[in-house]
Amino acid sequence: MAKAGRLAQGYIFFGEPEVGKFYFAKHLANFLETGDFSIASRPLNDALILEDASGIEDMRQIKNFLWQKPVISSRRLAIINDAQNLTHQAQNGILKITEEPPDRATIILVANQLENLLPTLLSRLQKIHFSRLNDIEMEKLISLIGPISRISPISLIGSITFGRPGRAMRLKKNQLTQEADDYAKKFLVSGGFNRSKLIKELVDLQRDLTEDLAAGRQGSGKESMLMDYFFESLILKLREDPIKNNSLLKSVLHRFFLIKSYNVNKRLQLEAI
Repeated sequence: MAKAGRLAQGYIFFGEPEVGKFYFAKHLANFLETGDFSIASRPLNDALILEDASGIEDMRQIKNFLWQKPVISSRRLAIINDAQNLTHQAQNGILKITEEPPDRATIILVANQLENLLPTLLSRLQKIHFSRLNDIEMEKLISLIGPISRISPISLIGSITFGRPGRAMRLKKNQLTQEADDYAKKFLVSGGFNRSKLIKELVDLQRDLTEDLAAGRQGSGKESMLMDYFFESLILKLREDPIKNNSLLKSVLHRFFLIKSYNVNKRLQLEAI
């Protein structure tokens, strides 16, 4: 469609996290301007890519950008990642753009779920679902990105990446993701004193890493996300058999919600699972 100049004026790329929605959108932006379907190595003239847009000011920026004539490409492209976080006011701003769309312009919303988007917006934009990759596709991806320490290619294809290319890339780049996955495995097979010991170790490490991040010590990066990665791995493993693990999965989701929403004792919440 892009080659033939038949792109619509608005799309919603939706699906689970880390399945390649935003990654694909950035490839498309580079293709429209350079003819190369890859990630751009330089800033693009005719693409506006917003990773953390939320309010009406961001929508004004998009409107001003789209109404300008393309410099190099055949059309201007605006991409909004995590569109499910947009306020209703911001979504109405997008709706106004789509009601009177500028010529030679396309807007792409990238969202993990559609529930937080306005029904009128959903009806106006074309929706494209991104699913998880199958084992054959994951095998091709892993052969491209190369080996990941301590994890066998067979485990990567199925039981660790869960068909999510973004998770495979994160495992490659972020050692903390692997550590969190190890904690999740041990958590599910441990009990009693051993589980309590594991929880204390996890919470202490989370606190130390968060303090390193706050102090700006070198190498801290995003280490304060250890607990997020731990719960992610835990939830993904339990979802392999959602019927058998139904009650435990509900408990994990509830405790994760409390930890993320309130200033609660993390250790006590993990002990309560």
